[in-house]
Formats: sequence, structure tokens, C-alpha cells
Amino acid sequence: MEMGRRGTPESLPRTNWSMRNWLWRPALGLRGFFSMRFFRHVTILHGCAVGGGSITYCCTLLVPPEKVWDNGSWQGLANWKSEMPQYYETASHMLGVVENRFLGPADRLLQRTAAQLGVGRTFYPTRVGVFQASREELVGQTVPDPFFNGEGPQRTACIECGGCMLGCRHGAKNTVDKNYLYLGEKRGAQVFAETKIVDVRPLEGIADGGNGYEVRTVDSLAFFNRRSRRFTCRGVVFSASALGTMELLFHLKDKGSLPAISNQLGRYVRTNSESLIGVRAPRSREDLSQGITIGSGIRVDEHTDIQAVRYSEGSGAISLISTIMTGGRPGPGRIALWIGNRARLFL
Repeated sequence: MEMGRRGTPESLPRTNWSMRNWLWRPALGLRGFFSMRFFRHVTILHGCAVGGGSITYCCTLLVPPEKVWDNGSWQGLANWKSEMPQYYETASHMLGVVENRFLGPADRLLQRTAAQLGVGRTFYPTRVGVFQASREELVGQTVPDPFFNGEGPQRTACIECGGCMLGCRHGAKNTVDKNYLYLGEKRGAQVFAETKIVDVRPLEGIADGGNGYEVRTVDSLAFFNRRSRRFTCRGVVFSASALGTMELLFHLKDKGSLPAISNQLGRYVRTNSESLIGVRAPRSREDLSQGITIGSGIRVDEHTDIQAVRYSEGSGAISLISTIMTGGRPGPGRIALWIGNRARLFL
């Protein structure tokens, strides 16, 4: 059951100024795939489409260092260091992970920055889920499935346009609808797009779900005739990422459909610890949009990676929710400094 739409090359936007095809806000007539949720201390960026967050993510697939398993609420629950590698290996195969072969102007700029900071040796190309051509003459060429012995869809080799976060209109990005879901549908799985789940409850009142579950849905895009539907099943998997899963589970617990859900729900939640910082390059003669959305990174210390991120050419809509960085302590002085910085930027 997927609340979002199934994207096609024709429906995916060329730039993120195409709000109707980029943003997901169906109540406002925006039927894209990219959603932003604003909380007090964090903004959540997530996908809403067949393929989920893979439609709008940056293609970057990093394997965590071993020290990660010794931290956080998960430490000690299992021997993660020995258990997890096999799953990363399977996922890497399914998502066609390769080391990025193309470094664009923004990547070279990041490499020069690393050298100036004295950490030039830490520069690295990212591991990405993209179909990249092995030879230059194959760039932009469409070929039979290169990943699953011909079982998958035909693919087009990446043209390095920087449009990964816009869904990839060219068919190079290894989104989940081109591997897991595509192969699942070939084997009989059904994907219900534009379908919002409003209730999940055990059948015949047996709380542990021993007799299965009833799932009720509505049309996620309709305002009036929402076409309520009822499904029954042996089991349910909740996989709407952290935000969507928690919202639905809280709703089901509060309304009494699944009252036995633990009170620990929502108590331990982690973001991926990202700060998004815009960088201007006035009078640059290079097209900084060229390349993979995140093609490279540097490590400035043991806790911090910096990566060069880009949208495709002409995609500046995200600037509408940004402002300039300003130092100083909170208060009137900082506000005055911000106004001064804005004036200098304008000039």
C-alpha cells in the first residue's frame, strides 16, 4: 500500500521549480514525490511515491564504520559487527552499488577545499546506486537490464546531469521500483499506489493477530469520494520509514485498533545527523550541477564528513526556505548582523 503515485519519465520534473510534479501536498494540488515536515529542532525530508524515499534520495549508499555498532540504543542487542555485513552485501547487490566514476566541477572544488584544510588525503568518491557507463561512448545509451540477468527493466546509462533527487527521468538511478518492487511484481506481488491506510486491526478480535488482520484504505488523492476499501491478510509489515510508520502506529494505538503497541514507541528516534548548508559560487564559469547528486566527500575529523550535493541545472527552489548563515549570540545584535549581511549580499 503506497500513499504516493507511481512516477514515470513524463511525470517526473525537469527542475524543482515544477512544484506540482515535485512536492507532495495533495490537499494543495501538488502531487509530486518530495515531502518536507517541519519540527522544532529538525526538518524531515522524505519521499512519497512507489519506490518510497529512493525516488528522491541522493543515491549515496555508505556502509557504517564498525564503531557505529558500539554506540546508541542498539548496542549489545546482537553481535552487529558479524551479523550486518551479509545484509549490506545483499542490499548492495540489489541496489547496484558502484564507486562513483564521474567527478564533476563541484567535486573538484571540494577536493581543492580539502587540500586547503589539510585533509586532502581524506577525499573519496561515494558509493552510489546508479547505472554508470563503463565507457564514455555508452553514456546516455539504453541497454537491456545489466543487474539481474535480464530479469529487470532496461536501463539508460547516467548522463551526469545532477538530477538524481528529482527522480531521474532518464532511468539511470537504481530506485526501488526498478529492483525490489519490479522483481516482486513479476512474481505476483501487487502494489496499490495512491492508497492511504487508515486502519489496521486483528480479525475476530484476537489481539495477537493469530487469525490475521483487516486493513482499511482510502484514496490518498481524493477529496470527497475516497473509495474506502477493505483487505484481509495473514500479516502486516509497516515500512513507511520512521516518520510514516510512527504516525500510523500512534494513530492505531490511540484509536484502539492495536492497543498493545508498546509505550516505548517514538522514544528512541535518530535522524541521519545531516546539516544542509548552501554554498554560493559567484561568477563561476563551471556548471556545478554536473555529476551525481553526491559524487564525493571529505572527512574533516572522525565525526564529520562533508559532501558536495547538487540538483540539476535551474533547480533553485530549495533556496526559498533558506537564509544566510550569521554568527553571534542570539538577540538584537545578531538580528542586526543578519540584516547587515543580507544588505551586503544584495549589493
